This record gives sequence, C-alpha cells and structure tokens, in this order.
Amino acid sequence: MPDDPARFELPEYENPPVVETILGIQFDRMPSFQNAHLGAFWKTLDSAKWPVVKDAPPLPTRFERFEETARWAKAIHLELTQDPTCRLQIRNHDGDRMIQLQNGRIHFNWLGQTGSNYPRYNIIRNEFEVVLEKLVKFINQEQIGRFQPNQWEVTYVNHIPAGTVWNGPNDWTFCRLLCPLPSVDNLFEGESFNGEWHFRIPEERGRLYVTWQLAQQMDVQERDDGFVRLSLTARGPVGNSTDDVQVVFEEGLEVGRSIIVKTFKALMSDEANQFWGLKNA
Repeated sequence: MPDDPARFELPEYENPPVVETILGIQFDRMPSFQNAHLGAFWKTLDSAKWPVVKDAPPLPTRFERFEETARWAKAIHLELTQDPTCRLQIRNHDGDRMIQLQNGRIHFNWLGQTGSNYPRYNIIRNEFEVVLEKLVKFINQEQIGRFQPNQWEVTYVNHIPAGTVWNGPNDWTFCRLLCPLPSVDNLFEGESFNGEWHFRIPEERGRLYVTWQLAQQMDVQERDDGFVRLSLTARGPVGNSTDDVQVVFEEGLEVGRSIIVKTFKALMSDEANQFWGLKNA
C-alpha cells in the first residue's frame, strides 16, 4: 500500500483535553474460547503490575458495512443473546491502564481520569502490542483456536469543562459542527444538546463517529461542574483477512488515529486550538 499522507504531519497539542484513549481489535470468535481462559490469561501477566480484575458485560460484535442500507441499520440496534460470555477488565496498579478481553475482542485503555498526563499515542500503541503478543501466544499455547482479526478501532475521549473554551450553550460554536442553540424571546431558550455524527472514511476504509454529550460531575468541593464529553471513534475492517498484527496496526489503528487527530483539529475553532496549545497554530 502506498504511503498515506494522513499519517504524517499530525497536529500536536501541549495540553490536549483527552482523558481516555482506547485501541482495540475485534477478532473472529473461537468456539473453544471459554470464560475460564480469561482468568488463565490474566495469570500470565505480571500480578504486581496488573492486580485488579472485574467482570463486565460483553461488547457486541460490530462490522462497518458500506451497502446502501447500512446507514439506516445504525439507527437502532437491539441484540438478544443467551451467550454467557463475559468481558474481563484488568487494571494496572496505578489505575491508568486497562486491558479488556472477551472472546472476539481485545481493547487497551489509557485512563486519564486518574490525573495522569497523556503519555502520547506511540507509548500506548507499544504497550498494546506487548499485551496483544501475549494474548496470541496464550491462544496458540492453549490451542484455543486461530487469532484472526476482522476489525480495528480507535477512540479518543475528550472532556472540555465549562469555563475553558465555553461558558454557555451559545459558546458551543467552538466546535464547527454546532451553531448557537436557537432561542425565541419569551418562548424558549436553548439549554442543552446531545448528538452523534457519522462520517465515512474514503475508499471504504471505515467510519468516524463523533459524539457530543453534555455531562456533569461533582468535584471535591461539591460544586456541580458541567463539561462537554466529546468522543471520536474510528472503526474499520481488516483488509484481505490478514492475521498479521503489524498490518492491522499500520493499515488500521494508525489510519484511525491520524483521522481522529486531524478531524479534532479541523472541528475546533482557532481560539480553542490555541487554548489547548496547538503547535504551529
């Protein structure tokens, strides 16, 4: 594949509002993969580094399809199953990393809500690669099946508090997707908005999902502070049914990360980009 210009000259911020980054790979489910294997895999990790485990409901299987009916199928998705499979969440000692594993999915999270500074994508990617290598080795040793990736996924979650680049709903134009909330004198006044936009990545390489949510959290002084939760998720199919993990990283995760970072910069106003310290702004 020729070099993709989307991978180069990525925007970089001194103080980005990102609070969580998630890298994920979906793979073909293995009939022999049981819940017991989740605990057995955890035992292959350094127990001092990864001491905390928790069960969670499994994430649904997702495929990005591009036939005409696919966009309407996204409106409502109901999935009924009696599959007892669970998802294991494994947290590190410092509480700023999490491995999520189930039959058919593996995700690696950086969790910035703990107060840690964003370590940058390459560090997170390298750590995910180490975990993924351990998983593939474990699957092979236990003869569970064949690790066959079918989709990649990248998510950046941003928290943008009130009092930074916005104070009220009319300031939400710092995001170019939004215009001031409409108001009519003596009738109604714009107060809140939640929404999601879907964008197709050219050449049917995947989709980008942008989600806007107004949220509130109580701080230590018990003030109810509002913030915008702006999530960007890029997701796409693994081409040519490859089982080469490096190809999945280079032609999937790297593309998703590039699109997310460039889209974030393009969606933000010049003033917002400057506030977060966009270099060469």
